[in-house]
Amino acid sequence: MTQLDLDAIEARANAATPGPWTTDGWEIYQGDGNSAPDLMKWVGETCRADDYDGSQNDAAFIAHARTDVPAMAAEIRRLRARVTELERPAVERQRNEIRQSFTALSAQASQDGDHEGAFSLDCQLREREEQWAREDAAVEAHVVADDSDDPEHTNDRGRTA
Repeated sequence: MTQLDLDAIEARANAATPGPWTTDGWEIYQGDGNSAPDLMKWVGETCRADDYDGSQNDAAFIAHARTDVPAMAAEIRRLRARVTELERPAVERQRNEIRQSFTALSAQASQDGDHEGAFSLDCQLREREEQWAREDAAVEAHVVADDSDDPEHTNDRGRTA
């Protein structure tokens, strides 16, 4: 499965007639189904002459999609944030191993009199630290944005590993 573009999915959902939607069989209306169809805003209909039950099933699916899609998008965002949270200790362990390797190599280069090599390693580690800081900032922006309960929320930034 490819990476879902939650921004695009939510933008389409937010552009549609506000929900919830309901159906009386083939017709799809805006509302919760407690009002008479003539008092609800008509959204659309399904009609397949070759499959009576299929048309009604299609209408029910479409009507429920109006609230199901935003709910699923919110759950995906919540789960992505949780995965990021659970991955954090492993990411930090790996970064610490890399820091220790660079530090040990730089110390050995200095001890061997290779000051240019030590300086180069220090610069590489500094660049790596800056890259990690950018990645962390992007992840934090993503997680903070995903904590939104706003139904108009449409912000999904990717994260680099």
